[in-house]
Amino acid sequence: MKNNEKRKSGYVALIGRTNVGKSTFLNKVMETKVSIVSDKPQTTRKQILGIKTTEKGQIIFFDSPGIHIPQYKLNERMMKDVHNSLLDADIILYFIDIADKRKDNFIINLIKNSNKPAFIIINKIDKFKKSKALDRINNVKDMLNWAEIVPLSALNGVNVDLLESLIYKHLPEGENFYSKDEYTLQSERFFVSEIIREKVLNLTREELPYTTFIKVHEITDKGKIVYVRAEICVETKSQKKIIVGDKATLIKQIGETGRKDLEEYFNKKVFLDLFAKVSENWRNSTKILSELD
Repeated sequence: MKNNEKRKSGYVALIGRTNVGKSTFLNKVMETKVSIVSDKPQTTRKQILGIKTTEKGQIIFFDSPGIHIPQYKLNERMMKDVHNSLLDADIILYFIDIADKRKDNFIINLIKNSNKPAFIIINKIDKFKKSKALDRINNVKDMLNWAEIVPLSALNGVNVDLLESLIYKHLPEGENFYSKDEYTLQSERFFVSEIIREKVLNLTREELPYTTFIKVHEITDKGKIVYVRAEICVETKSQKKIIVGDKATLIKQIGETGRKDLEEYFNKKVFLDLFAKVSENWRNSTKILSELD
């Protein structure tokens, strides 16, 4: 940073439809995993706060749930997080899939009514030729008075550095909100539960609908190993059978893949003790939803 340049600090909301790559971008720009990634919709259930501190300043990212029509109390709470993100943000990043030509007036109106500087991010450009990205830019440039229009491949890192520099350009001047050593405010227990849930989503594919939550009962550092005990909770007995798998093969696979990520996180060996449990209609349970916070 040049001597005459002042530090920039502020909050950036990542919004868009489900499965447009917001979490992938957040993990890429943070250079570590702070949000789970799945190709299933509505993966992010609550705001994941990523804090990126550089010599230029500090960017605090909110990765909000994908915007959708709420059908359960869980979904209502997810949409409340979206609205809160817009209120708290200094800048809004609206992610769209380059292949999705739908014009979402609901999201556009949310952004317009926020009166905040907004970027439109055209993600997944790696899937098409450059001319396709240019066509998409022409299609979206008049939707709103965008502060910036950025073609991006979050997966491959294309234009991620450019987007970060543009964010600093539009952020207000200010000192850091958080210590430079902090990169997220999510608890250890929440992060562990999200890692396990990511593996469930990725390994069950289309067999299991969006009816899973993870309850972490214990995280104990025993010196050379970290012991983690957790329940994979679903809504029906048939879903529990899917999670367990024939001769417990699937739950073992969830445990094995989850353990590898957790060992990287804790930087030591992990014993992951997983169980499956039925919690009927949990998505409408105020008690259970409060436990997810």
